[in-house]
Amino acid sequence: MVDWTDTEFLAVLIFDITAIIIAVWWISGRFTSKMHEVEERMSRKDSETVAESEE
Repeated sequence: MVDWTDTEFLAVLIFDITAIIIAVWWISGRFTSKMHEVEERMSRKDSETVAESEE
């Protein structure tokens, strides 16, 4: 069982939870950035395709 009065355990637990939160925040930011980049690239590709078909 967990000893909730152990300060070393609580410090490590808080550190681990903080590290996981930061990692999830960072990865979600990278994922969102990459999705915006892909959407922008696809919209540019679509507009180039439309311009080529009009010529």
